Amino acid sequence: MERKSNRTAFVSALAIGIGLTAMQANAQQGTFNLPVQAHWGTAVLQPGKHTVQVPLPLGQTIVYLGSGLTHQLTVPLTIENNIASTRSYLRLTKVNGEYYVDEYVCGPSNKKFFFPKPKEPRHGAKDEEATLVTVTGS
Repeated sequence: MERKSNRTAFVSALAIGIGLTAMQANAQQGTFNLPVQAHWGTAVLQPGKHTVQVPLPLGQTIVYLGSGLTHQLTVPLTIENNIASTRSYLRLTKVNGEYYVDEYVCGPSNKKFFFPKPKEPRHGAKDEEATLVTVTGS
């Protein structure tokens, strides 16, 4: 009986692994270079080179972020489909002295992902103009 349960566990793990590999192969992915530290949903990214990957969703869309050996994930608030853009980029907005990724546009997939940022600046503080960061390879 123990052999059968081990075999079932192995087959299940193999199926999950194949499914994840297939999702990654179909993922929208790219790289970008952040000029500043930025909040992206629940993730905080340091300046430098990063990767972004959005596998085809099986339910909730999850955005995977990577930098060297560090990997984080975040979930968009909303997604807009069928956008008219041929390029991919992140929009950084400065709020209360900190940068937030509030949009990720993936041109090849015709999708725009929106992420949370603080609603109101501190009294007397002012949001600066948005900065666009190019995402390549997506």
